[in-house]
Amino acid sequence: MTPAAAIALSGLTAATLKLNASASNLANADDTSAVGSRGYVPVQVEDSAAPGGGVVAQAIAVKPASLIAYDPASPLATAQGLIDTPDIAPITEITNQLQARQAFAFSLEALRVAEEDQKALLDVTT
Repeated sequence: MTPAAAIALSGLTAATLKLNASASNLANADDTSAVGSRGYVPVQVEDSAAPGGGVVAQAIAVKPASLIAYDPASPLATAQGLIDTPDIAPITEITNQLQARQAFAFSLEALRVAEEDQKALLDVTT
């Protein structure tokens, strides 16, 4: 694999992780748990430069992971009607998904160009 293709592939992997993390957060946004118990922990993806080019993406837990909300109708509520809900902002998650989509498209285009360059190089040498 050429260095350009490896860089593009790392971008595809990072964009996929970001989309999966955001989708998981949105799917679990309405999960609740008893105050003090460990419910769903939202994640965010942090990117860092990889040695030699490309990107390394890592999913990390969001801190604080939950908020205390008032819902006396919940079977998990305390005597005061409090529950834990994940600290997830739907607008932020949709924005993350749109960014992941664009990053995936750009990385895919870079991979396509790297493949074309490789084919052109092979055509010149044969």
